[in-house]
Amino acid sequence: MLVLLVSGLSSGAKSQVQVVVPARQYMPFERIPAKVVNSGDRPITYCVEYGQTSPKAIGDSESTPIPFCVQWKPNGKWGTLLIGPDVGSARITEVLPARQSHEYPFRLMATGQMRLVLEYLPVDDPTVRCSGPLEHPRTVKSDVFTIRQDPPGKRHLAEP
Repeated sequence: MLVLLVSGLSSGAKSQVQVVVPARQYMPFERIPAKVVNSGDRPITYCVEYGQTSPKAIGDSESTPIPFCVQWKPNGKWGTLLIGPDVGSARITEVLPARQSHEYPFRLMATGQMRLVLEYLPVDDPTVRCSGPLEHPRTVKSDVFTIRQDPPGKRHLAEP
């Protein structure tokens, strides 16, 4: 009886940290307003990649710092998209206070099923070194969303 009670409590618990993508579908080049949400009682620490860019249209891009990696599922297996130039980019420590969120908008040109993956530490530590992988991180994934293909013959240009 005690085992059922404990497992029932753990399955109903909501994660302290979430990566939220508000829509289930986007078009290529469309702005995706992803958020890191900390609904817990403690701050969290993660690394933000500065130097990332997103395509606004063919041949045009904008700076879009992001803390997560973008995964793509082209053939039934998840793989990581390499987006924006990472040469000369910098990873900076970010502390997100309890019960707060931060938006990281970006755009994608690739189409198909996508998800975002965030690695974080459940601590308030602005001295975390982001020059390499985090030591013993926790991982959270967004819900799956889709980047749809443009209708044939139509070239989609995103809003400014």
